[in-house]
Amino acid sequence: METIKNPSRRGLFRGKIRHEQALRLPWVISEAAFTQDCNQCEDCLSACETNIIVRDQQGFPKIDFSRGECTFCNACIDICEKPLFKEDKTAQPWPAQINISDKCLAANNIYCQSCQDVCETRAIRFQFKDSSIPQPKLNLTDCTSCGACIATCPQDAIKFIDERETPYV
Repeated sequence: METIKNPSRRGLFRGKIRHEQALRLPWVISEAAFTQDCNQCEDCLSACETNIIVRDQQGFPKIDFSRGECTFCNACIDICEKPLFKEDKTAQPWPAQINISDKCLAANNIYCQSCQDVCETRAIRFQFKDSSIPQPKLNLTDCTSCGACIATCPQDAIKFIDERETPYV
């Protein structure tokens, strides 16, 4: 286990001065609290049953939905010894919402419904509009933010967007 002592200095030498916003573990209190108190022990990485927790460039855990979905098993939260998480697990797990960009195959008149097929809560449905290809329609109230649709999208058209309209990677 390599703990990065001064991540901003490392980024400077790599030519990356700006810090990218990362999607942290579910129900994290705040980015500031997380980066201040996380000791980068990597216990959450090994506890994750779907292996979607990886290290970011600074060495902190982040979620990578290109590897799969979050099952909200809470293994990462249970194994963490630090007070980094909200008590209320009924709130949204991340301060972000799913967004489907114009790279979507269906939006470009190519039949695809892969995101709907993996969405257990049916938050993504397809409806016919003006074209012969059904178009995706999001119901954010039904979305659990599990990220299953992100991994399955062949065009990488689905992302989390936070309240400042900055895409989470």
